[in-house]
Amino acid sequence: MSVALKPLAQFLRIVPDRVHMHILSRFGNQLIKDQPICSRLDFLEGKHLQLSITDTGNSWHFVFEPQQLLQVAPRQQAADVHIQGELKTFLLLATRNEDPDSLFFSRQLCIEGNTEDGLYIKNLLDAMDFDSRIYLQSLLGKALADKVFPLLERSDIPERLQKLGTRLLLQ
Repeated sequence: MSVALKPLAQFLRIVPDRVHMHILSRFGNQLIKDQPICSRLDFLEGKHLQLSITDTGNSWHFVFEPQQLLQVAPRQQAADVHIQGELKTFLLLATRNEDPDSLFFSRQLCIEGNTEDGLYIKNLLDAMDFDSRIYLQSLLGKALADKVFPLLERSDIPERLQKLGTRLLLQ
């Protein structure tokens, strides 16, 4: 594990998984609110997703509900879809420094469970286009977002974040 990831890995080991699940579900739902991808979550309604980070020992459980992902307590039966991999691999996926296909086919991320649902989730991740303007409108309101968005576009924040991710994750 790279030195840059050690503080995050330590945080993940120390803080209980239920806290992580709460943060991830709240933050994730805020990010996808009103995004085009929400309409494609209906296919997964009621499905149980488990995400496991193998090198930190974390295991997070969620269920898909209309237009959102909710945290749930671990269940006795296996999740419908279980995705597992190392912290660095999940971060490469989240920062879009690697595409889902290459991570799954190189076995850096492993999917177990219902094949159809697993492939659907992988394809959702692969096709996910985040609309920053929609996000800002849901966060700030249309009038303010319309004023802030051009400033953010000129600042080139997405490209800068991706370069930062590349430096931290691909060293």
